[in-house]
Amino acid sequence: MIPVYICDDELPIRKNLEQIVSNQILILDSDMGPVQTMDDPEKLLEMQKQDSVPAIYFLDIDFPGRMSGLELAQKLRLYDPRGFIVFITAHNDLAFETFRLRLEALDYIVKGDRTAMTGRVQKCLESIRERMEAQRPGQGSYCTVKILDTVRHIPTDSILYLEAVGIRHTLQMHLDDELLEFNSSLEHLAKQLGDGFWRCHRSFLVNRSRIRAVNLKEQTVEMDNGDSCLLSRKAKSEYRRSD
Repeated sequence: MIPVYICDDELPIRKNLEQIVSNQILILDSDMGPVQTMDDPEKLLEMQKQDSVPAIYFLDIDFPGRMSGLELAQKLRLYDPRGFIVFITAHNDLAFETFRLRLEALDYIVKGDRTAMTGRVQKCLESIRERMEAQRPGQGSYCTVKILDTVRHIPTDSILYLEAVGIRHTLQMHLDDELLEFNSSLEHLAKQLGDGFWRCHRSFLVNRSRIRAVNLKEQTVEMDNGDSCLLSRKAKSEYRRSD
């Protein structure tokens, strides 16, 4: 999932744009979202520092008394050089300035006419979807999980494996440098992560690209960090047939 941020200090514009963007994501049935809105550019900058993943940004240009949308975009580029930036503005002559600042804006949508805004948003999201689909398999791929009140977007190549623990749908996600715990099911995560992950046991879902060895005798799967996951008889049989 690629998160979407809308930053505009005018509430009517913010709500209008949120509805347009959300509707177009549903129509496109694309791997985008959730859509998050805010009126403070500093808040968006802090959120992106924490998430540190490629995202889609719809940015206002004018924030009276605060940094401008152009300044915000410059700072976002430090953390997200591959993100998609769309400016929402009352001005239609920003192309040279954004080029000078090397911001690589995807589009400039003029505030006002809802029909015109809808058309431009649709074209932007279609272009983003095409670019995402053109990426190499696994590149830029993320897994979205909710931990308490926080939504995290985790690069799939940093996930070693997931382990079901306890009896209340608690999962542990083992990353290269972090262990996350949250409520979900392996079935749900298996669908989200796709064929790049293998359900080697009812309690384990492993990243195929991070497997070091499959030990059939010991019935374990060794990951490239040295951790071992259980291998069920069913998965063992499936592995033998595919070998």
